[in-house]
Amino acid sequence: MPMPPECVQEARDSSRGSRGSTRRRQQGGSTGAGENNSAAALARKGQEPSSSSTLDASSQAKTPELVPAAVGARPEVAGQGGRGAGVAESTAPPAAAPAPVGSHPTTAPRQVGPGAALTAAACPPRQGCGHSGEVFLMEMLAAMDQHMHQLRETQQGLVATVELACRRALDCHFGRLVLVGSAALRVETPGSDVDVVCFTRRDGPETVGLPADVLRRVHWSLKELISHYADCPSTFSMELIDDARVPILRVLWGPPEHAVAVDVSVDQHRPLDHVRWFQRVGAAPRPTEPPPVVAPLVTLTLRCVKWWLKQRQIPRTKEGGLPTMAWLLMAVHVCSLPETHKEAMVSGQRPMAALLASLAVFFRYYQSLERLDGVLQFAADGTSSEFRRRSERKCPGTGPASTSPWAELAVLDPTREGLESLNLIPRLPPATQLLLAHELHRAHEFIQSVPRGQEETFGEGRRTLEEAFRPLPEGTNALPSFIVSQAVGCLVMCGEAAPGTGVQQLELALIESVTPRPGWTASFLLRGDERSEVVVRLLDLEERTGRCYFKRSQLVSLCPANFVCRVCLEKDGRSWRLAAEGLDKYRSMRQCIGDLLVRRQKLQLQASASAAAAAAAAAAAAAATAKCPEEKASKGEAAGAGSTIPPGLTNVTNLPSPSRSTRI
Repeated sequence: MPMPPECVQEARDSSRGSRGSTRRRQQGGSTGAGENNSAAALARKGQEPSSSSTLDASSQAKTPELVPAAVGARPEVAGQGGRGAGVAESTAPPAAAPAPVGSHPTTAPRQVGPGAALTAAACPPRQGCGHSGEVFLMEMLAAMDQHMHQLRETQQGLVATVELACRRALDCHFGRLVLVGSAALRVETPGSDVDVVCFTRRDGPETVGLPADVLRRVHWSLKELISHYADCPSTFSMELIDDARVPILRVLWGPPEHAVAVDVSVDQHRPLDHVRWFQRVGAAPRPTEPPPVVAPLVTLTLRCVKWWLKQRQIPRTKEGGLPTMAWLLMAVHVCSLPETHKEAMVSGQRPMAALLASLAVFFRYYQSLERLDGVLQFAADGTSSEFRRRSERKCPGTGPASTSPWAELAVLDPTREGLESLNLIPRLPPATQLLLAHELHRAHEFIQSVPRGQEETFGEGRRTLEEAFRPLPEGTNALPSFIVSQAVGCLVMCGEAAPGTGVQQLELALIESVTPRPGWTASFLLRGDERSEVVVRLLDLEERTGRCYFKRSQLVSLCPANFVCRVCLEKDGRSWRLAAEGLDKYRSMRQCIGDLLVRRQKLQLQASASAAAAAAAAAAAAAATAKCPEEKASKGEAAGAGSTIPPGLTNVTNLPSPSRSTRI
């Protein structure tokens, strides 16, 4: 395992009461020292030697260590000179504003993290540099690697501070702090949170309490620890979410828009089981093994899919979307398919070409709602997986659900078997399904159009992939829980696309007001929420020009479950004008609804055929049952013709011969 960052080692030394080694390291100089290393300094200064914070050798071994991010293509593999897409080794203080991940260095810089300098080892787009799409993927991974490397010391210092607070809050009940999530899987991307689980000891006479109670104690301990340092509270904040199914303490360092975050949960075994499962099947490196020179194809695919989720603002679990773990499992399944192996083998020794082929298979495999309608299940040992679509089932059923064109996606947790089998996917309302279908189909169209061989014009592949990963503004696919002053345009589902089908129509609307359900305090509403109220005014759209006009109907009251996404509406005199991005979404989603209506007709025909087959089978069974007594009766009569047994005794038991009572 790689050596832990200096701040963690210094925290260990100071917790044992040893200051000499710390001073020697400070005299020798620490890499990346700057304002953003205050979290590491806090971890060093806060661990004063005391009986409650003294660590023995066994407890030190359990301290979580953040490992470097998953490496991308190395120069010797990608065929490029200079530094490849591995973790950067820059020692400059992270003070400059970084460039967007995956962009060309000439792009105007923007903030991605708390003051981190992000400089991609990009290859200029000139002839002879290779396939421009492959170069784009290499630069994107290199930029992510360097970004995460520059944040690593700050993240490590924040984790060390959280661990100190856990030890002080729990004392002898503290067990260990374990790294889970994307950082443990080596698939983290810029903006990823660091997830840790605090495991407690429950073998003593005193009770530790519920997870929410433990987090309150840790929250108080962190607050007390921070209060001793005047320069820290301004950049340090916490958010305790104790009313969720899994309580979380969110610890943030830095400005709110670019904060480094650590999410702490208590005694949660499932995240640790997921990490171990990914390591067992080879989708993530084991902690006992050295980092690979080149990340496996499956790891790079997982990372790119996760980056696509962030760039396109795909709804997350807390917003009512798919869990990230479900997306990763779906990607692992695709990477194990024979067609993925075949296309990757065609790419030969070009790893970025193999990655491009793997991404193309992923988005092709899930490009429509029909392809999302099924159950994904892994074998108990993780050696195989199967995605059974509804169209492939032998008995699709005859009930109302069998004719619904909407997807019923299920991803079974591979760490749970038998009666403990668990579906990771929540119920997805049709509006959310429509958004997912649009984004998956959009990515499929762009990545599929990337030329695999020689480019007609150099840069064509890069431009196509840049469009596929083009970021959307923050909050585009989130429904705000309040409207301040500016009107918000959106796409909603209401009414019926065709009478009697049950498939709702896509409408363009302007949000007038939002009323959250009682007790809801978040800045957004859950996509499956049916209790909050959203009042909208519907608009008629001229698809040719993008002009919008209010319909004559009154205001319509909907719920967040009807919300698809936000769109940009610009005032144009007495009317409105829909921006090009929103117009493309509107047309694409309308086409998707048309496909749903066609699919519903097919499902109805299949259900009718299944019902007819079931009726025929039932009639045949009834006829066989009616014929059976007649056959039995005829057999009984035939047997009775040559027998002395009375016809009424059809069930005769052979009795033993009676003993003689008298001698004749």
